[in-house]
Amino acid sequence: MKRSLFTGLIFIFSLGIACAGEFLEISPDYMLRFPRDLYYKDGYRLQWWYFTGHLFDPEGREFGYELTFFVVGVQTRAYKSKFGVNNIYISHFALTDVSGKKFYNFEKSDPGAYGFAGAEKKELKVWVDVNELSGTADKMHLRANGAETELDLTIVAGKPVVLHGDNGYSRKSEESSEFASWYFSYTDMQTSGSLKIGNQTFSVNGRSWFDREISSGRMGSSEKGWDWFAIQLNDGRQIMLYLMRKSDGTVDRYSSGTLVYKDGRYRHLSVDDFRITALRHYKSAKTGIIYPAEWKISLPGEGLDLKVTPLLEDQEFVASYSTGNNYWEGTCRVEGRATGRAYVELTGY
Repeated sequence: MKRSLFTGLIFIFSLGIACAGEFLEISPDYMLRFPRDLYYKDGYRLQWWYFTGHLFDPEGREFGYELTFFVVGVQTRAYKSKFGVNNIYISHFALTDVSGKKFYNFEKSDPGAYGFAGAEKKELKVWVDVNELSGTADKMHLRANGAETELDLTIVAGKPVVLHGDNGYSRKSEESSEFASWYFSYTDMQTSGSLKIGNQTFSVNGRSWFDREISSGRMGSSEKGWDWFAIQLNDGRQIMLYLMRKSDGTVDRYSSGTLVYKDGRYRHLSVDDFRITALRHYKSAKTGIIYPAEWKISLPGEGLDLKVTPLLEDQEFVASYSTGNNYWEGTCRVEGRATGRAYVELTGY
């Protein structure tokens, strides 16, 4: 517990400083290459591999899952001792049992000194304790567990990679072009495997969404958090949208999104191309935080009007000992002119 709290404090510290001159900067001139940029990239302050998905057993019982791997750069100096800390490795794992109306979340963190956590530079492999991502760009394997829960999935890319922003350069703030990331996704991944809750094991199939981001910047000083949407429509389209929220209630003009068509083509969406309106809110019984709990989303240029509703209201991830924050991330129903499922992430509330 003390070790986890310590690593959480390091995470917060590393996110709060500029680290000028120590970590590499994100440049709009960089050309993403695959599979190289799927792997761990040395010299950056923060990077992650982020999976969410919608799963069903043969009887139609529905589950949502989140599995993430963060590598947080603490410093870049070379150590002779293996106990020198350059990175903190963090994994978050959550399961939503829609029919059982239960949300489970678990966190792990480790400095990697004994090999209990790490990330490979020449292959797709990231692990924190038993939570692990491995495989190739075409076929990936996920494993994770928490108290009385397990996940074991194989996911296969159904569409080519999507580069968000300007060919993968995703600026996040009006204040500086350095507040940016390289951001790409596989938005439609066929998924199969098993999950376990208590003494029940379920064979499941469904679809997953995979985000990869690499950054050395921060949020702008006026920004307090973000609302992020990963929408998978039943007609074969996917939509990524995010709003960078400011403390004064406005939205940063570099908020944006991407619309992916059925055939794999995609186009960038500026903040003027879509509208997101919160229709109601709920107050968390765990933290007292008030989150949006239903949304209307409009893309006028595509003739899309959607309503996004959580399948379970309480999907708040309390990360007390790894990242030191609380956020809402959960599986949602999509209705309107198109139907489907979505994952929504809410931070900074």
